[in-house]
This record gives sequence, structure tokens and C-alpha cells, in this order.
Amino acid sequence: MSRSKTVILLPPVLIWSLFYGIVGGLFFKLLSVYEMWMMSNRHHIRQWKRYPSRHYRQFTTAILIGRMGDKAWSSLPVTRNQITQEYTRAPFPYLVIMCNTLLALLYLPFALLSGVFNGPSFVFTQIWQRRVAALSAGTGLNSQ
Repeated sequence: MSRSKTVILLPPVLIWSLFYGIVGGLFFKLLSVYEMWMMSNRHHIRQWKRYPSRHYRQFTTAILIGRMGDKAWSSLPVTRNQITQEYTRAPFPYLVIMCNTLLALLYLPFALLSGVFNGPSFVFTQIWQRRVAALSAGTGLNSQ
């Protein structure tokens, strides 16, 4: 009796796991990429707001390294002074946010593809484990 129920229930479970697994896998992978993108951007904006002096030092040091090039080290204090007079504060991290966006857009197709393949298998194993648990609980009660 149990074997015939399994054979009868297998096609609907497979169809449901394919349909719902693909749709759910796509949705949840899209959601995970969006959350990763938002967390990364929030982190950079928070760092920029919370630690402005550290961000400013990093910004001016990067400009200083670019401007020094092959110049003598004796001109380092003058160049640093020129940079601090020219830039009074660090700019908003547009470049970092744009790079995060591009990386998220590059990662998105691969994440969606993994959702298409992993979603149905996840749904099928969840449904089938519940089915096996229900059958074993049912047979356990009947055998007593």
C-alpha cells in the first residue's frame, strides 16, 4: 500500500518541486544578491560617515602617492600641505559604490543559474523528507 502511494505521489511532487523550486530559487537568489549589494554599500557609506578623518587620511595619502611619483622625498611635506589645502574633506565613495554595483550585476546571472538548479532539489528533498516522516510515523502507530 505504501509503495503504490509513493508511485502515485511522485509525479506531482516532481512537477511541483520543478515549478516552485525554479521560481523560488530565482527569487531567493535575486534577494540574496540584492541584500549582499545593500550591505556592502551601507558598510562603505557608514565608514565614510562615521570615520571621516580616517577616510580623509586614506584619500589624501592616495593622492600624495600619485603626485609624488619620482619626486624627491624632501618635497613630501610641501606636497602634503598642498593636498590638504586643495581638498578639505574626502569625497563621497561613488567609485566604490559603482564597483559594488558592477560586481553584483556580474554575479547575478551565476547566482540565478545556481538558483534554477539548486531550488528544485531543495524543494524536492524537503517535501520528500516530510513524506517519509509522515509515512514512518503512520506505520509506527499502526504497528503498535
